[in-house]
Amino acid sequence: MLRVDATVDAEGRSSVAQEILGRWAHDAGSARFFRSSANFVYRFRRAGEPHFLRFADGAERRRADVVAEMDVVQSLADSGIKLASPVRSAAGRPVETVKTTLGTFHAVVLPALEGSTLEIEELDAAGFRAWGAALGRLHIAMGQLPDELIGRRRTWRDDLAIAGRHIPADARAMRRELAAVSTVLEALPDDAGSIGLIHFDFELDNLVWRDGEIGILDFDDCARYWYAADVVFALSDLFNGRFDSADPSYREFLAGYEAGRDPGPTWHSAAPAFLRVAELLRHARVLRALDLPPELQQPDWLARLHRRLADRLAAYEASLG
Repeated sequence: MLRVDATVDAEGRSSVAQEILGRWAHDAGSARFFRSSANFVYRFRRAGEPHFLRFADGAERRRADVVAEMDVVQSLADSGIKLASPVRSAAGRPVETVKTTLGTFHAVVLPALEGSTLEIEELDAAGFRAWGAALGRLHIAMGQLPDELIGRRRTWRDDLAIAGRHIPADARAMRRELAAVSTVLEALPDDAGSIGLIHFDFELDNLVWRDGEIGILDFDDCARYWYAADVVFALSDLFNGRFDSADPSYREFLAGYEAGRDPGPTWHSAAPAFLRVAELLRHARVLRALDLPPELQQPDWLARLHRRLADRLAAYEASLG
């Protein structure tokens, strides 16, 4: 991330982003930095219309996973779900793999969705119902995708295995938590009504609201899990680590969901386990992020972020006992 972000000038232009964007038609000189994390994202215009370039280092994401994601997105768009479907490159491909002096990157272009993103404090009861209804519609559409397409996405078992590789042997509390949540999940039903492809990150920052419709962004983490987990992951800011089935906002969300889809019998009983999974995976990613080479010269902002993440990880481990 540091190497790519170092190419960004004072006006938000990047030579690497421009090189990658050259695979698509675009308005010259319009690309500007938007954000960077696992993905690098740049805004640009194409025939005057706003679009986003998104690319990831090949060491972070496999091309096959990005292609599978775009196939899922296109299939959902074809079924009527409101989302940003991939724009094909000049060569006719939804995903381009570009070798640069900084490495190999897998890139996609997506149109910007018009509308507003909302904060959880801005939602009234009707807003929570609309949010839940949108997730219910998405789950119905995802459940109708071909098995071949769903099978190309990772599973909850993959996630726990990846977490296990990043949790060191001496992190005993996290190791115990990994074993405990694995046992709980293994005992849950795995029928087609309970488990399938989920968005995984259906939080408000990935939703765009306009004229009573909700557009959906960011499918790069979609995976095969329990549908109930998607609700818990979406409402993680509301629960703040503690599931409360009596919370009025949760009840409104669930009412919206149930208007279109039956959540199934294990919904409430499994919810606390899914909160634990979300926390475990989040902190396993923190562990990975903290695994920086000791000789790396960190800029001040990175050193401050490193300290904050280390404090967050320590607090989580302490909470596990």
